[in-house]
Amino acid sequence: MPGRWREDLPGSPWRWLLAPAWCAFAPAAEIRRIAYDRGWLAVHRLPAPVISVGNLTAGGTGKTPATRLVAELLRELGRKPAVVSRGYRGSDGVNEEAALVGDVPVVCDPDRVRGGRTALAGGADCLVLDDGFQHRRLFRDLDVVLLDATRPFGADDGGDGALLPLGYRRETLPALARAGLVWISRADVVEPERLAALHARLDRLLPSGTPRVVSRTGTIRLERLPSDSQKAEGRAVDPRQGQRPVVLASGIGHPAAFETIAGRQLRVLASRRFPDHHHFTAAEAAELAAWAQKHQADLVVTSKDAVKLKPFAASNAMTWILHAEPDLDRSDREQVRSALASAIG
Repeated sequence: MPGRWREDLPGSPWRWLLAPAWCAFAPAAEIRRIAYDRGWLAVHRLPAPVISVGNLTAGGTGKTPATRLVAELLRELGRKPAVVSRGYRGSDGVNEEAALVGDVPVVCDPDRVRGGRTALAGGADCLVLDDGFQHRRLFRDLDVVLLDATRPFGADDGGDGALLPLGYRRETLPALARAGLVWISRADVVEPERLAALHARLDRLLPSGTPRVVSRTGTIRLERLPSDSQKAEGRAVDPRQGQRPVVLASGIGHPAAFETIAGRQLRVLASRRFPDHHHFTAAEAAELAAWAQKHQADLVVTSKDAVKLKPFAASNAMTWILHAEPDLDRSDREQVRSALASAIG
């Protein structure tokens, strides 16, 4: 089988159990890609520009901050964007994406074509398709594809991971040819040699002239996790300090990246991982609070997990949300803006 196994599968028996599913998914994904490439499957075009922000792999690549920035730049260009998302909801019914992209309108619908029509009817004049690289039923004017420098092709060592469900890759590498802009995130987390090797490989994989930008992790910010009756209190974290002890908890697709970023600027004593899109219960929130108190540390969570922990925050005054916005240099930010301007006409 091509690619590496997922390292988080608990033992070889599970891998063998998933092998039949892999044997079905891998050829189906490739047949689907070819069918769309050759025009055998219908693509729906909406009467407004569509910008897709997506990735080649499952798990976190920094897509949510990138989506926020794309929407911000579209507003700078005089547009009224809305985000169209499949939609994941927390235990209190709050949608994760809607809570994370600020004041940009968000429409959640598993049918992105229908969701796009709803957004346009609500006053939007362009659409940002969240996690839309594989949702090819809806025509897009620009595909922004994020590659996490720590795991660009699905393997933690930078190599090729297997396709789902045995690995993290959603598609084969030829799919990258569809990208109108490639965004390498978390470039500062890997060694310069690995980043150079990634660029060299992209030179071979991408059509000539495909724009490419690189973002690094900016200075992190900690925000107090409020309950519905509390006002959020923000405080900056000096990256030269980081002597306050913390413990980490996350339920995201790529927890190692979150842990690495936090560990570079905070004194981390321990960490706990939950499944991606995990819905926290009151009992789990209380247990995390007790765990942090046992370590005499603050609890730090991701912004996505904060959405689902917020209903339980009143009983845990020592929880903080870690924000780490991508840091694009001026020329790369302008390159993203230029690609968007071309796409929206």
